Amino acid sequence: MPAEAAATDTLALLHQLHADLRWPAHVGVLVPWGNTMVETELPRLGLDQVVFHYARLVPAHRYRDADDFLAEIAAAVPDTLAQFTRLTLAGTLVACTSTGFLTPEAYQNTAVVDAFDALQILLRDLTASTIILATPYPTRHTQIQAARLQNAGFDVAGHASLDLALLDDFTAVTPEHITELVHRIDDGRRRRADALVLSCTAWPTIAATALLQRELGIPVVSSNLALAYNAVRLARAVEAR
Repeated sequence: MPAEAAATDTLALLHQLHADLRWPAHVGVLVPWGNTMVETELPRLGLDQVVFHYARLVPAHRYRDADDFLAEIAAAVPDTLAQFTRLTLAGTLVACTSTGFLTPEAYQNTAVVDAFDALQILLRDLTASTIILATPYPTRHTQIQAARLQNAGFDVAGHASLDLALLDDFTAVTPEHITELVHRIDDGRRRRADALVLSCTAWPTIAATALLQRELGIPVVSSNLALAYNAVRLARAVEAR
């Protein structure tokens, strides 16, 4: 467990762990076809000892149905990994949370950490057992994710969703929108939580993370922050060999 000062500040925890890296590490990131936020947020986190290499997950068909589209994104993971063949990487991340809880079998035989796994790893390192969940997803997808987190051993005290469609502009969500969304969760349920999860790599969460940590006094774990944390974790594992 990190020092107490960082226990409720996931941004501070990330920087604390990153400061211990002795040399640069290279990490692959597989980004869904239309996602512009991953490559926006990861550099803003200031990890100058982690070099990110990006490749696009392109669906074989341009489905408008969310489940079909996400299944195609997940199916593209094994072939897209081939773009990194000549690189020496500490590891590879799949920068999509939804594929992790909707189609986990799609790339289970590949050596990757997806954003859904990354969220769980960070939550466990924070020793968070009771969480609240906020997403931009369709409500049905949020309910599925909550159930998957329950099955993974987390008590999901409450959840809320913006109920956006797959082709909506997730990048237009503001910190105020996210704060209002979290406030839709019953106050009693919020007080029970050890951590707040802001799921999805495609909406901007850095500013909201800082705001909500100050307000709620609990760690806020976003998908992109969890990816960054796991990139540092992979780099530290290489250094420990």
